[in-house]
Amino acid sequence: MSARDDRKGQKIAGVAAGVRGHNADVTVNALTVRPLARDDLPRLSRWLAEPHVAQWWRDPSDLPSVEASYLPCIDGTDPAEVFVIEVAARAAGLIERYLVADDPEWHHAMRATGAVTGCAAGIDYLIGEPGLTGRGYGTAAISLFSALTFRRYPQADAIVAAPQQANAGSWRALQRAGYQRWWSGWLESSDPSDAGPAYLYGMRRPPSPERRATR
Repeated sequence: MSARDDRKGQKIAGVAAGVRGHNADVTVNALTVRPLARDDLPRLSRWLAEPHVAQWWRDPSDLPSVEASYLPCIDGTDPAEVFVIEVAARAAGLIERYLVADDPEWHHAMRATGAVTGCAAGIDYLIGEPGLTGRGYGTAAISLFSALTFRRYPQADAIVAAPQQANAGSWRALQRAGYQRWWSGWLESSDPSDAGPAYLYGMRRPPSPERRATR
């Protein structure tokens, strides 16, 4: 499905409205993802400073640095698309998607694992509110967002994520959302968040209904 088709707001599983590039609201029961807005950046600054986030998401958490990193995503000059996870209308965390090839260093890191070939999309995610961690919202958001990411990027044949091995909560959420472990080792990345042994998790694009019907 193309980005233009997404703007029609088609339904997923009968309950979720389809994404529309940088302008989408998607609701599944009490969990919603909506595009990150400028007004969200002070909250995101606070989330990045929370100990349970800062241990793994090692970006500067001061507001000027957050603005420098995320305003280009909000205005569309950075191709990464960033969303806020909401639970019962309460902002809970962040989830983002992008084509791996849009970041040359990350593209190299993924290729160097030997596990990623063809066109892949990537996701990153966090539950920022301490009181909402460990309750399955990360898994639910990943599951919903993965389906939407395949729709957003019809050229992608896989979605990948590379949590640190020590971040068990992150990679277990991927497993519960249907991802498989493809690789284990040290990434060829200069990003401080990748400074440690990592797991590479991936999900292949599901066969289309037409393809299943011909089997």
